Amino acid sequence: MNRHVQVFLLAIAFDLYWTLVVLFRERGVMVWLALALLACLMLKPVQRIYAILLAAAGSSLDTLWSLTGLIRFNGDSILPLWMMALWLMFACVWNQLTSTTALPRWLLVLMGTTGGPVAYFLGERLGAIAFLAPTFIVLSWMAMGWLVLILFFHLLVGRQP
Repeated sequence: MNRHVQVFLLAIAFDLYWTLVVLFRERGVMVWLALALLACLMLKPVQRIYAILLAAAGSSLDTLWSLTGLIRFNGDSILPLWMMALWLMFACVWNQLTSTTALPRWLLVLMGTTGGPVAYFLGERLGAIAFLAPTFIVLSWMAMGWLVLILFFHLLVGRQP
């Protein structure tokens, strides 16, 4: 299969997964976790390590934002399981995307820096999270956080943007 078609299908599959997770959250948490773990197990061993590290860093970033009062996840926990599953799936997809695409690294960094905050904005509109500060401030902090996260990932795996 053509590499461009693979990347396109990967992006569509992740968007579908993201939508289902955000819409159904706790009602499907075991399914979300199982799918994310399966995706992780399908990666090459070294990619698996990078994906787990990226998911842990992203989950830590969400926890920080939650603890500092920037956002609040709807539910009882600071970082719900469905969000951890979403982070793991994102990390698997991002890992695969960055290793197979011919896009320049600076464009991937730009995509992550803008795409991440847009996903949170949509998640807020769908009732999965609440912004506890003005939207512009929340999205600005998120853009900076995503920039650092994506740059960290590329430095970790030795791919300079």
